[in-house]
Amino acid sequence: THYASRFTFHVSRNTHYALPCYVLFALLSCGSPPLVVPEPGTMATDFTLTDQYDSKFRLSQFRGEDVLLLGCDKDSIEQGGAWQNVFREQYAERLRILPIVNVSGLPRFARWFLKGRMKAALRGEAGEPKPPSILLDWDGNVSKRYGMRPQTCTVVLIDRAGQVRFVQPLGQIDEAAMQATFDRINQQIR
Repeated sequence: THYASRFTFHVSRNTHYALPCYVLFALLSCGSPPLVVPEPGTMATDFTLTDQYDSKFRLSQFRGEDVLLLGCDKDSIEQGGAWQNVFREQYAERLRILPIVNVSGLPRFARWFLKGRMKAALRGEAGEPKPPSILLDWDGNVSKRYGMRPQTCTVVLIDRAGQVRFVQPLGQIDEAAMQATFDRINQQIR
């Protein structure tokens, strides 16, 4: 005898199919890759993302430069913007800073409005002809591959040879948090 629970799906008024619960669980758990935190010293996985202007950025194009990935999602975008300003002020001359926003949590219809709002908001803030690029991770795969947790900002430092130096979730900005993060970065990019 088989005691697995079954869920019934009605396809039309007179037709229905029953699936064992383990099949339903397998179907629901497919699709989204797990969060992976790269180990220090491993080679950074290449990726290509577009920014709010539809320009493509490939991580490998920055080989030979120290790269700081700053990841956030819709729930941590304000915190990410504050950290981005801090990093640009401190490291604009020494690091390539690539902000990445995981927009996979937004409803599909809202994603296309996001680019326009980002362009308008950044143009208003920066007063520059073309403000800094923000890379849009539409499916969330890059964010998950680099250990960028939901609802928090994460910084990933990649050295000139393309190796991950560290992955660190970021908290709220305060003097102690900034100094600890700066110290960690400075140790790696000398």
